[in-house]
Amino acid sequence: MSQLQLTARNASPADLVAILNSQQASKLDVVAPATAIRSIGGQVSVDGTAAEMTGSGVTSAAGLYTPTLVFDDGLSKKLGIPRDYMRKMRDWRPDLVDRNVNGWLHGLPEPTLDPEFWPGNNVYPPDDRSFLLRLFRDDGSGTGVARALLSNSYALSMDNLDILTAVMRGVQATGLSTVCRTSDLSERRMRVRIECPDINVQAPGLAEGYRSPFDGGGGATRAGMASLEELRARYGNHHLFDDMTAPIAFIGFDLVNSETGGGAYTLVPVVVLLKCTNGMKVNREGMRKVHLGSKLAEGVVRPSLDTLRKAGELITAETRDTVQAWLTQDYLGQLVAGLEEKAARPIASPSTTVPAVCAGLGFTDDETRSVLDLFIAGGQPTAGGIMQAVSAYAQTVEDPDRAYDIEDKAVTAMEEAAK
Repeated sequence: MSQLQLTARNASPADLVAILNSQQASKLDVVAPATAIRSIGGQVSVDGTAAEMTGSGVTSAAGLYTPTLVFDDGLSKKLGIPRDYMRKMRDWRPDLVDRNVNGWLHGLPEPTLDPEFWPGNNVYPPDDRSFLLRLFRDDGSGTGVARALLSNSYALSMDNLDILTAVMRGVQATGLSTVCRTSDLSERRMRVRIECPDINVQAPGLAEGYRSPFDGGGGATRAGMASLEELRARYGNHHLFDDMTAPIAFIGFDLVNSETGGGAYTLVPVVVLLKCTNGMKVNREGMRKVHLGSKLAEGVVRPSLDTLRKAGELITAETRDTVQAWLTQDYLGQLVAGLEEKAARPIASPSTTVPAVCAGLGFTDDETRSVLDLFIAGGQPTAGGIMQAVSAYAQTVEDPDRAYDIEDKAVTAMEEAAK
């Protein structure tokens, strides 16, 4: 689907909304029996039985779809095919994808194997389950996109655009001035960082002496972003940025949602440093709401306007109450004090401690080397310096999902280094 953008890194709010609107127009969610799904040449084929009769005609999902990695992960999980084996088949033996997927979906209606090599007279029934297929329609290129294969009990009341709209209404209801600075979109999740520069505190224990690798020839470049000035321009003419070297922290939060199987949307408070925009996510304080739903009937699935309205009102109210508690001077002060307590722990041997912490968090060798370089460039020989280095490195990573996972571990990296 050459015309439809599936991912974005450090997108502006306007760009994100434009992408989500474009995706919304192409979405097709279908609950189909296993026997209506087939792999043909590695593509996902959906037959004409997945259709809905309406007053305006028939909406059918029939056609070919190119599977994403997320879709393959769903196939692996539902059919019991090891994920690594599925990816190996995709890369090296695409012919085996058809045999494995179709064999598990459609069974073996009659014994066709040579008994000399396969004794017995076995017949295997088809899979009797139904699945939710999250698809993007064909844009004229000949195939659509198979986004995800999920349980037919997956809730469909709210998508990325719906969640974002409901959350922003909740933020507006607080009466606080906020900035939706940067957004990431992948096949797996949407992340939007919403910040409130008006709520800020001095944070010398986090920022004093730290040299931002994105300024002054530090050599680091943000993914999808030309410069720090461009990034800060999204805040507008806020007085806080008159002294960009001040050891100031302000409050924000991340909205994260999944349409393709993550099963929940979350709000997580973030402490942001003025001089570098490194973000420190305090996950233990976050709010997570699981997408739950009843079993869906077969056919094209469209949540009713009443369902969307009720779900949106609930999310708006929950966001308003949560954000009102987070976006305060006292709450930010508590978060900063908690971070500063562990951030001050000195690191005597960075060449030993940084790799050990990174290895424990599952970073690759290349990622570890980059974090160590940024730790040295940052000039903070403390546990807080490791947190800064991890957060800064996450900003340079192009892949939205990997960047999210790395930044998610920045505070944990500090806590491990401080032990």
